[in-house]
Amino acid sequence: MPNSRENAIRFLETQWSSINANKVIGIQAEVRFENHLNTPALRSLYQFIIPGGWIISPGNINLTNLPTKNRIAVLPIPKAFTWSGAISPPSFSGQVLAHSYFQQAGMKVYFAECDTILNAVNEGNFAIPTKGSYLRSYNINFKKVGAQGLVPVPTAVVMNNFSPRMGARGMRAYALHRIDRTLPIWNDNHIVTDLFWKDYVRYFLQRNFVVSNNDLDFFLVSNSGKSYPVEFKSKTAANDTQIGDWFGIDVGPFAKLSYFISLSNNMDAIYVVEEVDALRNTVDWWAIKFSDLLKGCSWVQQGGGAGMGGGRSSTLKVPKAVFTQLNIFLTTI
Repeated sequence: MPNSRENAIRFLETQWSSINANKVIGIQAEVRFENHLNTPALRSLYQFIIPGGWIISPGNINLTNLPTKNRIAVLPIPKAFTWSGAISPPSFSGQVLAHSYFQQAGMKVYFAECDTILNAVNEGNFAIPTKGSYLRSYNINFKKVGAQGLVPVPTAVVMNNFSPRMGARGMRAYALHRIDRTLPIWNDNHIVTDLFWKDYVRYFLQRNFVVSNNDLDFFLVSNSGKSYPVEFKSKTAANDTQIGDWFGIDVGPFAKLSYFISLSNNMDAIYVVEEVDALRNTVDWWAIKFSDLLKGCSWVQQGGGAGMGGGRSSTLKVPKAVFTQLNIFLTTI
C-alpha cells in the first residue's frame, strides 16, 4: 500500500474525476457526522456504526443479466499503514448484523481487506495508476461472516457472476496535484486512510472485472438491534411557499434506498441531514426513516446543484417538517 499520506492522496486524485468545493465540503461533513455520532450525548443511543462501502453490480447489463439479480455488497475493512497510526477494527457483532440485513435483501455481503499491512517494503511497491498503466499493486482478500468470525472467500467465488475485464478501457487515471494539501482534512492520517481503502477496493474490482458501483455512506445498528444503511448529506434548507422549508434528496440515492424498501421483512433505511447555514455552520441534525420519507416527499423532480462528483443531479423535495431531530430519532428505531 502507499508508503506515505502523500502517495495515498495521489492515488485518490487519480480516481476522482472532480475535486470541486462540494467534494471537499461533503468529506468534511461526513467527518463531522461521525464525530457527532461519537459525542457522549449520542453514543449511548445506538450500538454500532459500520464503515460504508459499495454495492457492486455487473457492468455488462442486458435483458437476461439484470444488475438486480447479481448485486453484491462489499464493505472495506480499513487497515493501518506504517505512517497512519492505529486503526480500530470494526465490531464483529456489527458486521454480523450488516450481513443479516443484506441477506434479507437477497444480496451477499463481503468484507474486503489487504494483508500487506505494516510492511514498509510492500508499501514502497505501491504503484499509482497512470494513463495506460493500471497495475494491480496488491490483492484484496474477501471474507464473509462465519460462526466464530470472518472466514476467507476466494475472489472467484465472490465475483462468479461478473465478467473478467479484458483490457483497461474505462479505467481511471485523472490528473495529479488537484487536491489542496493545506486543508486540514488532508493532514489527517485516519481520514486519508479511510478514503484510500474505500477507493482502492473499488479500483481493484474495476481493474479485474466489468462492474458498476454505488456507494454506501454508513451502516447503523440501533439499540433495538435493527440495522439500517444510512444516506447522509449536508444541506441548507430551501423554502417553498406550499411546503415550507425543505431538504432535497438526489434521485440516485432515492433509487438506491427505494430498492431496500421495496423488499419484504420490514426493511428500512435512514436519511440524515446536517442542516447548515449560508456560512456552512451547523444549525441542527435531522433524520427520517426512508419509508416515512417516501410518504412525505414530492414526486416532482427539479434540477439540483453540482454534486461531489462534479455532475448535476435531479432532486426531490422533502419537507423539513417530516424530519425528526437526530438525538430524538435515534431513540425511536
